[in-house]
Amino acid sequence: MKNKKIGNSIFRFEQEAGIDSKLGNWRKLLHEKHNILNNKKEESRYDFLPVVKINKSENAKNAIISIKECANHKINKISLGNDYDKDKQNYLVADIVIAKNSVVKIPLIIKRGYDPWGFQDEDGILEFKSSNRSIQMDFIDNDDTDYKDNKPKYDLNNAEYGDEFVLEINASALARGTSFTISVYASDDKEEGVFGTSSNRKGICGKFNMKVVEKDVFFPAEIKKGIKEILYISSKHKKRPTTGEYSENYCIQAADRFLGKLLNNTTNFYTYNDETNQRIFVPDLKNAAYRAKQIKSLGYGKILKEFDGSIFKIIEIKATDEYGNNPKRVLSLKPNNRLKLFLKQQIKNKIGFHIFYLSIVDGFHTLIMVIDNTKPCLANYEIYDEDGLSSSKGDVDSIDEGIVHQAQWVYSWTKKNYGYWPKLKMSILKIKRK
Repeated sequence: MKNKKIGNSIFRFEQEAGIDSKLGNWRKLLHEKHNILNNKKEESRYDFLPVVKINKSENAKNAIISIKECANHKINKISLGNDYDKDKQNYLVADIVIAKNSVVKIPLIIKRGYDPWGFQDEDGILEFKSSNRSIQMDFIDNDDTDYKDNKPKYDLNNAEYGDEFVLEINASALARGTSFTISVYASDDKEEGVFGTSSNRKGICGKFNMKVVEKDVFFPAEIKKGIKEILYISSKHKKRPTTGEYSENYCIQAADRFLGKLLNNTTNFYTYNDETNQRIFVPDLKNAAYRAKQIKSLGYGKILKEFDGSIFKIIEIKATDEYGNNPKRVLSLKPNNRLKLFLKQQIKNKIGFHIFYLSIVDGFHTLIMVIDNTKPCLANYEIYDEDGLSSSKGDVDSIDEGIVHQAQWVYSWTKKNYGYWPKLKMSILKIKRK
């Protein structure tokens, strides 16, 4: 392996120098000229100067990675030192949220940090240090992320530019929300190179900020289970059957079933077996506001925020709305309503998915709101009910508009069906694991 790397370095030099090694003069020429590039010290070309970073061409497993910086998400930076090329000296530290009870797999790649003219040390030693000794790390030699068993180990003592490998982490010993860092250091392997020269340099070449996922943050696979359930429900409910399970207003049951799948809990949330047409568990579903308080008391709510109708502005217009109400009423939010501010505070500095249980229009309708904050610079939301994904979705900055849109149609629908304009009281429960 080492001879191959030395041979590659010689061949690289011969190509760049435009000489034939058979002439016997190339080694002398290299010693004369290798100091002139970038004003680097002579020792730099004998250093192993890698940049260990996230391999963006592969997918992580049981981890959410964010490395893009914006006003909503600031990224830490470290300096790799002046030995690196100028465009490689500033290193962006990835923020990574990892699972607690599953092995985490993070794809990494080794990039060249200093590219001189002629020969350079192509290989060396990597050392990974965690700020928390309770985690377990392993390294898999893998240039793809199929993550099959029995993959060979990656040898950190034989690292080379261009290598792709996987960092495995087991953080089961850590509490949820625990933060720690993993720093990567590079050094020469001390095996004499082409010129009988090695380097004593050892320096940082990578770093990752890690956090064990918090109770109120969820992974994509968990969200998919809940969404799959509610989309199945919508396929039944949209047929508007006149008898059976889906013949009634089903919003509160749909929300409960979503949460049951999300939290893998069939003993505290409404559970129905579609194969046997049996109700397995039926909690007290008096209304959404009441149910939100129940869910919180069971330990599955982080914070319950109530908004009275005073946050809404109502304009009455002498016209007929789509439900036949005349005059019709148009809703909007008053300034300083703090609705969007509250929601943004719940996701701030928390990479991952966030789930909210909404009771709107004084408990007349139940909604599930999903905020995708896996990419904080592009955070977005979706609102679901028993008919699936609603029209309220988009950039998180428009989330208050989406909630008003839902409140508007429920407000008007209630007037038509119950003969009065209901109160606009609303509650929002943030869901968490127990």
